[in-house]
Amino acid sequence: MMIDAIGHLERLGTELEQRRFAVRVRARGGHAMLNITNVAAPALAESVFTAPDEEGALWFWFPWQTRIGPVADIIAAADRIERVLAEVGRPGHTPAAP
Repeated sequence: MMIDAIGHLERLGTELEQRRFAVRVRARGGHAMLNITNVAAPALAESVFTAPDEEGALWFWFPWQTRIGPVADIIAAADRIERVLAEVGRPGHTPAAP
């Protein structure tokens, strides 16, 4: 199962790299994580992992147990991560509503 997780995280990482984020897949202890850093604002960084939801569908998750999006929808997951890690004034970035 970790091989599948790594593949999903790598695909998400590829999408995020195209959006000017630095990414690194890390695997240890039977778990895989994608570390993401905004290169324009390195203090904006987060890790993402994959896990099933309560119905068994595989999702990307933030470490604070918040779902990002299903692994089948890389674009939507990357959009959400970009909103969370966007610096002020990021081109194309629309601030999230309060």
